[in-house]
Amino acid sequence: MMYAKVIVGLNNPQMDKMFDYGVPEGMKVRQGVRVIVPFGSRNKKEEGYVISLSEETDVPEDKIKNILEMLDEGKPTFTPELLELAEWMRSRYFCTLNQCLQAIMPAGIRTKSSWAVNLKVFAGETKLTPKEKLLVDYIGERKNVPLDEIQAEFSGRILDFLRRMEEKGLLEIKQQLRRSEYKKEKKLYSLDMEHPLLEAAWKKAEKDKRLEGQRLILEYLRNGEEATAEELKEKFGITESPIKTLLCKGILKERKQTELRNVFDAEDYEKTKAFAPTAEQADALAAIRAEMAKEEKRPVLLHGITGSGKTEIYMQIIADVLAKGQQAIVLVPEIALTPLILERFISRFGDAVSVTHSRLSMGERVDQWKKARDGEISVIIGPRSALFMPFQNVGAIIMDEAHENSYVSDITPKYDTRDVAAEAAKKYNCLFLMGTATPDLVSYHRAKEGEYLLLELNERTGGGTLPEVFVTDMRKELAEGNRSAFSRELQKAIRENLRKGEQTMLFLNRRGYATFVSCRSCGHVMTCPECDITYTYHAKENALVCHYCGRRADIPKVCPECGSKYIRYFGTGTQKIEEEARKLFPEARILRMDLDTTMTKHSHEKILEAFGKGEADILIGTQMIAKGHDYPNVTLVGIMAADLSLNVDSYTASETGFRLMTQAAGRAGRRDDRGRVFIQTYQPEHYAVKHAADQDFKGFFEEEILMRQMMGYPPFSAFFSILIVGEEKNAVEVAAQKLAVKLAKADGEGIATILGPVPAALAKFRGEYRWQLIIKAAEEEALRELVLPVVESMKKDRKSDVRYQVSLNPVNIV
Repeated sequence: MMYAKVIVGLNNPQMDKMFDYGVPEGMKVRQGVRVIVPFGSRNKKEEGYVISLSEETDVPEDKIKNILEMLDEGKPTFTPELLELAEWMRSRYFCTLNQCLQAIMPAGIRTKSSWAVNLKVFAGETKLTPKEKLLVDYIGERKNVPLDEIQAEFSGRILDFLRRMEEKGLLEIKQQLRRSEYKKEKKLYSLDMEHPLLEAAWKKAEKDKRLEGQRLILEYLRNGEEATAEELKEKFGITESPIKTLLCKGILKERKQTELRNVFDAEDYEKTKAFAPTAEQADALAAIRAEMAKEEKRPVLLHGITGSGKTEIYMQIIADVLAKGQQAIVLVPEIALTPLILERFISRFGDAVSVTHSRLSMGERVDQWKKARDGEISVIIGPRSALFMPFQNVGAIIMDEAHENSYVSDITPKYDTRDVAAEAAKKYNCLFLMGTATPDLVSYHRAKEGEYLLLELNERTGGGTLPEVFVTDMRKELAEGNRSAFSRELQKAIRENLRKGEQTMLFLNRRGYATFVSCRSCGHVMTCPECDITYTYHAKENALVCHYCGRRADIPKVCPECGSKYIRYFGTGTQKIEEEARKLFPEARILRMDLDTTMTKHSHEKILEAFGKGEADILIGTQMIAKGHDYPNVTLVGIMAADLSLNVDSYTASETGFRLMTQAAGRAGRRDDRGRVFIQTYQPEHYAVKHAADQDFKGFFEEEILMRQMMGYPPFSAFFSILIVGEEKNAVEVAAQKLAVKLAKADGEGIATILGPVPAALAKFRGEYRWQLIIKAAEEEALRELVLPVVESMKKDRKSDVRYQVSLNPVNIV
């Protein structure tokens, strides 16, 4: 008999181990498949994942349970490489193997379980206790009453009481499993050539003009063809009626066929061929190909200025990979996943390419995953989740805009896609290529140290030159009476652009109308009760919105604290910039692109397409518009408030600010005309602003890396951020203090610096209180050995409902 080692899909850390199950005779189970297994003393049905198979088990024969069901037609959800990667992630990111597998598998396909209660038929003279009678009356004639509903209606230990009633034969508690298949099925109709009524129906239809629809159907399908109802109706101009009549008589047979959704039609894209590389590109391609030929491959960091042709290098490497019969994964941040970049890949590789992202329906995303699993596509383009596509023979993993913080997951497992992709490349023995105009400092430092292969592109292809950059001191503007968000020079430049028929992009990394709303009398600021964070005012909806949990509230007519009518909006968001732009430039056609205007499907593409076609003069947006767009007619970029990024509470603030300014500036002058960029700031002397104005990454790197070394931040140290989270404020604080004491006691050699505990910057989030503790040390491994055992010991306190969220070197410590 074969035995399967199964991880059961439970989030309980105590259950994070493999359980042996018997494989029933005739069931062909493979490594990586999803299964349903009986679990626990009550044999509750749970989804599980087969990690390995064996002919032996240490479990006694009378204790072994068998797998109940195999899902997905027995096709593995996880390849061997993905299973190994999940094991690595569990160790690296301090979570359960189940959590890692959940992150790898496509969202939405997991089996969901619920419980329902049904009364059994029992004799009328059966004596019931008052509580039993109350419950029987509540259920009444209803079937499958949800257990959750009964537990909400009856207080106390109602589940134990229901189980006692079940033992007495009064009712049954039944588990119900639900899973979303996301199948797209079409119905195909054909003739049953053996049907006894076929000949008579045919003759009758030929004689009776009223049955012309039936005759046309019978004639068309006579040679064994199949057709959908839509095809028959369109071909012959008939209604549904003749189809239904023949189906009811059994003369027509119906067959359901599953088809995978396409997210684009390759026929809509004009085929392109590889460009002849420039001398710089040719050198880079040669170096990458040499690295690919090595047995042990280093990650490659391709540092190229905006417009230097990094995408063409990606595509030529992918062509090499496809020629070997391998597959390629192209990672792109969600906000940079534009129609333009998709068009480039589709026009080059056609149906071999597919794409996945959050704006697709769940069914569309699952179908692209199935295409990868079944070998129907060879290239996938998408955000960080695309890394986990179940390809069989990956030849290259390419990460565009590799500096982006969105590659770091903020939910468990809190993984950095750069590190996971590097490990995945080792598992596949394939190339890992990172491309960026502004590398993150840790990756660039690793490249300078020789851990990565560093390649640089310093020239724009197509003859474009870097834009001319002007830094505007907004303190001086204010002192000279200009209270507008637009400096006088920027206003003049926009008017000149409008006169010349050229386009402008205005960048502000904050959506909404005003950043906060407060009372001018008492100073009270309107905050979200769930998160304790200030609301943002959105003018279009005339509502207050929490950008953390999404809660909305009406604008107060009077201050809820003092009753004053003097409510004022402070700060500037993209909505407010749009409003002011319309007043200053009434003749301009203006589009706004932020999270609020791109919530619906394809809205992202529609805005960019309209701007690309010249249907707007000005595009206002958040960092969405700073990424990867190439519009020849954009000759002016305004960075409205550079200080927003420089002043966030993160050790990477200067790096983020420099990057966003550089990326936004790179949108101007991508062809023959030299573009102009205006950086508006209250800190013109800041080194990030100066280096961004000079488009000087190396100068910025030298200054920022020295600062990191002096302050002991990565890459010169490691630190853990530990969030202590719970619903009871006092319990969270006590647990945080206890954890700090335990860590200090465990650090006998004094290798670490402990900061805190203190209330987190986001001290309350979605109704839960949060405290934070940061612990730093020079060596990551020593820090792990100190921190992780202590946190694990705290988690074992069963009396506490407090949770511990551990992150290593997080970019965002809020």
